Amino acid sequence: MSLKMNYKYLKSLLIMTLCLFSMVSFAKKPTLTVLTQPNFPPFSFEEKGEMIGIDIDVIHELGDRLNFEIIMKYVPWKRLLKTLENGRTDAGFALFYTEERAKYALYATLEPIHYSSFFLFVKKGSEFKFSRIQDLYNKKIGLQTSFSISDEFDIAVKENKINIHNAYSNENNINLLLKGRVDVIIGHEIVTYYNAAKLDVLEEISLLPIPVAKKDPPI
Repeated sequence: MSLKMNYKYLKSLLIMTLCLFSMVSFAKKPTLTVLTQPNFPPFSFEEKGEMIGIDIDVIHELGDRLNFEIIMKYVPWKRLLKTLENGRTDAGFALFYTEERAKYALYATLEPIHYSSFFLFVKKGSEFKFSRIQDLYNKKIGLQTSFSISDEFDIAVKENKINIHNAYSNENNINLLLKGRVDVIIGHEIVTYYNAAKLDVLEEISLLPIPVAKKDPPI
């Protein structure tokens, strides 16, 4: 090959390489659609028209590190589970592990998004001894719709041994408790304290010391 032809070849190769580099540089990142609920502060919640929270920051950071564009959508918890089950989204958070959910969802178990403990909360002055699920059989209990607490608890609910009053959010449940509509509510420890402080009723509720559910890790 002559020097002139070699130069033309190298020039063509350089142009092709630059074109390919340009195409890669301007190619869109792969997307990942992730669902979460909009009313679970401080992990995921709406403030001044913007969705913020600890978990949301973690998911976006994960997307940046893996070079994925995160498309975050906020839906009620029941719809989140159904959408995930039907395969109409890539991922959802933060879900406790259950055998039923494991039939349609793969759990990333290496590291949790956050650790969770669910406790019983009552009105101040209405405390009672709790050490086992049977202690809840005669209580009217507020719980967020489609929340799974534990296998033992969920079975008792299905067998109508526990009287559940479903509410859209933890904040709704706090209001129901203070109005006397339920005897006790089940809530994430941090979320419930956060919402009670926001509602300025922190001094009106009491946490029973033994968790009704503590699972590591929820993903």
